Amino acid sequence: MGLNSGGGPPVFPAMVYAAAAAVVIFSLWGALNYYADETTYQSQAQNQDPYRIQASEDRFSGLRQAVPDQAELGYVTDAQEAALATALFDSAQYAVAPRLLEMNTMPDLVLGNFTHPADFQAEGAKYGLRLEHDFGNGVILYRRAKE
Repeated sequence: MGLNSGGGPPVFPAMVYAAAAAVVIFSLWGALNYYADETTYQSQAQNQDPYRIQASEDRFSGLRQAVPDQAELGYVTDAQEAALATALFDSAQYAVAPRLLEMNTMPDLVLGNFTHPADFQAEGAKYGLRLEHDFGNGVILYRRAKE
């Protein structure tokens, strides 16, 4: 049915050619449609940085400028919920790298990472720290108070 008895190239019914053409046309249409949808999705602002990584880096930029790269910093926060506290710590560690953050230790310098406005001087005093610099937006650099 698909072969010529004369030994030339196979000859198929017109319906086979029409079906193949339809497959090609629908494939191209689907690819173009996907490309248009993906372009629109990627250009929307809410999809640019869903984990707010750039905002975190901007938030800690003053601290990064003030503290040497090789510094080891203690860490305090006002976050009570464990999941939030962990997320804040991880975000801060990423943003201040290569500086090392250490929980539950009090080296000479300590990063305060606060979620709410407060009396940051008093917050630091709870841990025996004095406020060295308030970078704004809840980012505080403390220094261990000398005894």
